[in-house]
Amino acid sequence: MVSRDWLPGGGATRPLEKWPQAETRAMGQAAKVLQLFKTLHRTRQQVFKNDARALEAARIKINEEFKCNKTETSPKKIEELIKIGSDVELILRTSVIQGIHTDHNTLKLVPRKDLLIENVPYCDAPTQKQ
Repeated sequence: MVSRDWLPGGGATRPLEKWPQAETRAMGQAAKVLQLFKTLHRTRQQVFKNDARALEAARIKINEEFKCNKTETSPKKIEELIKIGSDVELILRTSVIQGIHTDHNTLKLVPRKDLLIENVPYCDAPTQKQ
């Protein structure tokens, strides 16, 4: 059986409805933190695919940041850290493009398919709504 000592109250020793509200909130935050951790690592693998140095550097940084804040107990601070992590994941997913050195002063950009969007030309004259 898997040990659940890291959960408030030592794990599933009592029904969920008997747990104090603070403990269930902490469990909800723990699940959010774990989900964010997994999401960041999945995003890292997609964004830095085929770049071993970047993959390793991102892995170390993600793990390091989570370890630094492992002992945080303030629900407000934890929510703030979750928000920061979610923002970082969004920026990685939507703004990072890989570049490959082809010559001395040349980079070949390799955008992911999810970054390529339809380019709609700008129109000076607004259209009439019907």
